[in-house]
Amino acid sequence: MPHRAQGTGPPIGWFCKNRRVETNPEDRPDSRLAVVSREIVGVLKEGVGRGPTKARTYVHDDSVLVLLREGHTRSEGTMFEGGAERAVAQGRVDLTELIRAPLIEVIERNLGRKVAGFMSSSVQHPDLLALVFVLDSSPLLELVEGEGSDSAG
Repeated sequence: MPHRAQGTGPPIGWFCKNRRVETNPEDRPDSRLAVVSREIVGVLKEGVGRGPTKARTYVHDDSVLVLLREGHTRSEGTMFEGGAERAVAQGRVDLTELIRAPLIEVIERNLGRKVAGFMSSSVQHPDLLALVFVLDSSPLLELVEGEGSDSAG
């Protein structure tokens, strides 16, 4: 993985110390979103052996986005540097599918809503992982199940 130049740090608002994950300081440490971020990192750490150093959870209507930074393993970095970017991204997506149930459980337990859909994506430069959860009351789901069409062109 690319190394950060001496003296440069993470973007303002993000903090990491001794591999402990902290969310954006404007989120109270006991807020539901901060708890979701920490628990998602815990699930990834348990499933992968290493968790991301930065995490932030966003909720908008019927969707939840968890953005994670600096979570790729050393072996994924080696593969990336060797030109296997696609294999690393696909491997990360496959891995999140294997740990889908505990990831969904974190969202449902902390937000009090059922998850109807889950997807993930990964890029190595910058080192990002995105988890997207669609909650059960989505109007888009009603259109798909009810009429079979939507307004997207």
